[in-house]
Amino acid sequence: MKTAIVIGGGFTGCMWSHLLGEKGWQVTMVERAPVLGGGCQTLWYGGHPYTFGPRHLFTPHAHVFEYLQERIPMRRLDHYLLTYVERDGQFYSYPIHREDVERMPDRNSIQRELAERPPLETARNFEEYWMYSVGPTLYDKFVKQYSQKMWQIETNTVLTDFKFDGKGVELRNGTHQVRPDWFVSYPVSLNGWDDFFALAKATPGVTTRLNCAIEGYDVDRPGVRVDGEWLTADLLVSSISPDVLMDFRYGELPYIGRDFLKLVLPVEQVIPDPIFFLHYANNESFTRVVEYKKLTGYKAPTTLLGMEIPSKRNKLYPYPIKAEQDKAKRYRDDLPDNVLSVGRMGNYRYYDIAMIVDEALRLGKEF
Repeated sequence: MKTAIVIGGGFTGCMWSHLLGEKGWQVTMVERAPVLGGGCQTLWYGGHPYTFGPRHLFTPHAHVFEYLQERIPMRRLDHYLLTYVERDGQFYSYPIHREDVERMPDRNSIQRELAERPPLETARNFEEYWMYSVGPTLYDKFVKQYSQKMWQIETNTVLTDFKFDGKGVELRNGTHQVRPDWFVSYPVSLNGWDDFFALAKATPGVTTRLNCAIEGYDVDRPGVRVDGEWLTADLLVSSISPDVLMDFRYGELPYIGRDFLKLVLPVEQVIPDPIFFLHYANNESFTRVVEYKKLTGYKAPTTLLGMEIPSKRNKLYPYPIKAEQDKAKRYRDDLPDNVLSVGRMGNYRYYDIAMIVDEALRLGKEF
């Protein structure tokens, strides 16, 4: 029987453990926390279920939605969000919508900037990419301060991985829905994604070791040392940062994290339908406010808001800086064929749930 060790019991680790277990592998999933799920596990406050940031499924791929829907019932959502622009004293749709531009006090200068944009192919960084796409005024309203505080940087010119689709950022026409053509959904159960983590744990062939700190890594065996003992397997699947896996031989990879504030209010709903979270693109300390019952479907006479504040106290988001991404690739290139570095941290890319599932389904075809 083929054996695998999966490092980490977040969404990535659970996805791979379940996938390999279904294929008949003997899998040991090692997680240092007392529960599975990482940042996607469901927590509770004042009776309200929530996650550490909104963790909805957001994908253009039907096969990703269908894979999860077959395992846990999913509820489709219409994805709308607003950005607060303090200088205008207004909330506007995001992505930036042409109808909103028409009601902005500086709409004439915005239209002039849109007509006079430099060639997009000359953009050298995140700031220039946005300015050459929508002009300096809209960039300043919606993106500049939001991005700088999100990444805790003084200028967006340091962000060098910026060509999101190769065609620039287009102003939205028609619907204000974020991606009406995508599969946007959330689990029906108030347990959220916890039911998927429980499914992974219960998959035949999967053994889960919780509260288990890894003391050493050996990608050549491959294996990990826990409680003074080496565990080895045919395949090692790592969802941790590759610099940790490789003992920082090329230096440490930087990440930004989040502090999270919870606030229960004595009203049934705060954010009007159909919006379910808000961006704040000014000099506030926080970036995003989420009303969780909009995602979870929880019913109560009170409501729970979650406020996210960029922080250096944890590691959640890899930096979109090419030099750091190249360093991460160097780590990954050094790995033997029977060691996979997967998921958000393993790839050192801004992977979400849908991308994690898609990656596992693609790479899993080889096993």
